[in-house]
Amino acid sequence: MKTYYITYILLFLSLLLGSNTALYAQQIEELKITGSYQNKPLEKFLNDLETKYNLRVYYKDSWVENYTISNQFEDTPLLQALNNVFYDLELTYDFFQNDGIVVFRRSADTRSKFDDYTQTLVVGDPMNLGRYKTAELKGRVLDGKDGTPLVGAVVYCNKLQKGTTSDAKGNFELDLPTGDLKLTITYIGFEGSTIDIRLIEDGAADFRLFEESHNIDEVTVLGSDADVPRAQMSMVQMTGKEIQQLPALMGEVDVLKGLTILAGVQTVSELSSGFNVRGGNTDQNLILVNGSPVFNSSHLFGFMSLINPDVVENVRLFKGGMPARYGERVASVMEVDFKEGNDETISVYGGIGIINSRLAIDGPLTKNKKLTTAIGGRSSYTDWILKKIPNLDLNEGVTHFYDVTGKLTYKINQHNKISAMAYTSFDEFSTSSQSITEYGNLLGNLKLNNRFGEKFYGELDAAYSRYDFRLTDLANDKPFEAYYLDNQLVYSSVAYNFKWHPNERHNSEAGFKAVYNEISPGEIIPRQDTSVIVARKLDIEKTLDWSVYVSDEFQILPNFSIVAGLRYNHFKNIGTPVVYLYDENQPKSPGTVVDSLQFGNNEASATYGGIEPRLALNYDFDMNTSLKFSYQRTRQNIFQLSNNAVISPAETWKAADYHLKPLISDQVAVGLENNSLLSNVDLSVEVYYKNLQNLIEYKNGAQLIMNDHVETALVPTKGYSYGIELSARKNIGRLTGYASYVYSRTMRKNTSEFNEENLWTGDYYPSIYDKPHDFSLTATYNISRRWRFSGNFVMVSGRPTTLPEIKYEFAGEDLVYYSDRNKYRMPPYHRLDLSITFDENLRKKRMWKGSWTLSIYNVYGRNNPYSVYYKKSVPGESNNYTRYSLFKLSVIGIPVPSLTYNFRF
Repeated sequence: MKTYYITYILLFLSLLLGSNTALYAQQIEELKITGSYQNKPLEKFLNDLETKYNLRVYYKDSWVENYTISNQFEDTPLLQALNNVFYDLELTYDFFQNDGIVVFRRSADTRSKFDDYTQTLVVGDPMNLGRYKTAELKGRVLDGKDGTPLVGAVVYCNKLQKGTTSDAKGNFELDLPTGDLKLTITYIGFEGSTIDIRLIEDGAADFRLFEESHNIDEVTVLGSDADVPRAQMSMVQMTGKEIQQLPALMGEVDVLKGLTILAGVQTVSELSSGFNVRGGNTDQNLILVNGSPVFNSSHLFGFMSLINPDVVENVRLFKGGMPARYGERVASVMEVDFKEGNDETISVYGGIGIINSRLAIDGPLTKNKKLTTAIGGRSSYTDWILKKIPNLDLNEGVTHFYDVTGKLTYKINQHNKISAMAYTSFDEFSTSSQSITEYGNLLGNLKLNNRFGEKFYGELDAAYSRYDFRLTDLANDKPFEAYYLDNQLVYSSVAYNFKWHPNERHNSEAGFKAVYNEISPGEIIPRQDTSVIVARKLDIEKTLDWSVYVSDEFQILPNFSIVAGLRYNHFKNIGTPVVYLYDENQPKSPGTVVDSLQFGNNEASATYGGIEPRLALNYDFDMNTSLKFSYQRTRQNIFQLSNNAVISPAETWKAADYHLKPLISDQVAVGLENNSLLSNVDLSVEVYYKNLQNLIEYKNGAQLIMNDHVETALVPTKGYSYGIELSARKNIGRLTGYASYVYSRTMRKNTSEFNEENLWTGDYYPSIYDKPHDFSLTATYNISRRWRFSGNFVMVSGRPTTLPEIKYEFAGEDLVYYSDRNKYRMPPYHRLDLSITFDENLRKKRMWKGSWTLSIYNVYGRNNPYSVYYKKSVPGESNNYTRYSLFKLSVIGIPVPSLTYNFRF
């Protein structure tokens, strides 16, 4: 009998007769259900119970009409079928008389209930006590104050010596025997919790932890991260809370700067955008901000990163062992996930400093808490920094930036969730009165998370990214020579990823991704109507590539696991209208063009493809020591052409084409990890070797900007990198920190068939990123509950440089002969930063929480040279009466203090 309403009287009667419910259930529990309900409306299942099994089902249409189920039954007991159907729904059921079922909304999560008398959390229906031998406990670990997921929280059963950790959403899954158990849940910086659980059947529960106001004792983590393979190596992960514990530089925690203290990660140099991973170029790093790539990751030409720490939930950096789902770059992948916004209450946090200020808000937007948001913004006022720089050109400049981030998340139901992210940033600076540089990022992303069953998940990811760059030459003394120089890159992609988790020892992934790029390499626009500058625009490059991948993780033995993956990439350059052909017997130059090829608007001028195998192994000698191995092949189809001798981000992008092949990298690494050799210290050592094909190097005097024949300025090159990385991390106690030392080499060799194009006569020579010795140390000391002191020290070998060796006169002019490329080295780079933080109050119940941070960048005022250059000067005693002298440019040669007030309420 189908009804279109449900009355509270009927519900009351069913609950009133609860003492007889077990009897009625026993009378009908022999009823078996058969049927397939894959993506079928819940109402269809309820109707079948009435028509096929003569049951009376009472419900309200508006409560069930939006639900679909994916279940299959074959002679399944009715009780079990109902439990499976309603497990993840916001509805539940009860029996009414001996042939009736009442469906109603949960007033609370009835899958788990706390028994006040026994102080035990009961998971499952007591009617099913003893029915199952094992059960799967699913749950979330949340911040007890605001409901924020706690990533990496440890859930451990001491009796069984079995545990796991929560993933990026705070979720965990644990297969356990049914019965009475005791779970311990811990998270760094929070008070641990021990809970008695009576596990009856598969069920779920939320667990909340609260911040502690004192240091915690050691926590031993057992079990594997639910979202990271055990065999994963060369990866670092930080949660939003861990990021906030990094040393504050310039009064604010900087995610990218924090990562450069890690073994194998280096900054290019002082105030340079980007970072290098294991000797790779800056353009070889894929930085994904909530799934959308970023093509310039810095503010204030590298002084600060584009990532607002207040809106970050999780950061991952893969230096090697790259999972098969990633491609597009050959050196590293960094994932930055923004917060979804907590679903409990509106929170406001930010900081006010003497360099920049920031503000962020997150929380629910609707009463049912299904729609949440997280919004943040920053703005700077940093002109005073340039005024203090000891350089006559730089200290006359101005600079500022802003960025705004927003994310909306809508939880459709227990199985589906959709989120949208938007990010925009803008930087403007001038290092002299002659020019102005502007650049900005615009990002967008849409994600749809699906759960198709208990073990099968999917994620749709659509991404957009645009990078704009403009250089304005003011030509103050000759305004008719003023002009704008623009370039742009627009990226669009769509991807779908599948995950299958059949059991705790086996995980599989598969997916595809399609990417479309439009590269505008350069355009010159006169600044005035009357001008000697001729407007000109280079042809736009359009590229299309797609990839498919499959990956499988399997724990072969309790102490041995393997991850094997395969990725295929197919690339087309479809936007090059003209390809110039050159005399094969001479080096490429505009003067050796012998013919050209013409292509239609969407006709492919070049096509490349190849497979990218991935392999990772993990062997545990014991619970404290593991040996890991990884191999990866990666391909990269677009490159950055950049003059690294200048401060401004004057770069353009170039796609693989008829003349330039995709960059291919093969990397193998072996690592050993131990957390027992030294008390409370995690030790690791990794050795890696990387071989690179189809690198590009620039000819001497190469013109990279506004060059119609840019391939003539490049030399085909190959290279290799190798190194050993030693690191130690202490996360427990008053003193915590991280130390690393790396010895590495990065070499290049030109492979042109024309000897006059090859540098170093065709021998291997050091890359500009070859810095053999790299030592980093960062530490935080908790002086008391409110005061903490942090420091950061780095020392790195000077980067290679090219210097003049011979000066001679010809036709009355002084001419300079330069050395071989990268023959000399800059002086070693070292810097010390310090900060001290005072927390105003630690009371849990007080809404407003504030802290003061005083930091000093470059404490002892080290003049680290950015570059060395040769320029004309007035002869005198200081330069040995020479007309040309060698100068070193040090951008930040003084201590730079900053005071910031951070708050949260």
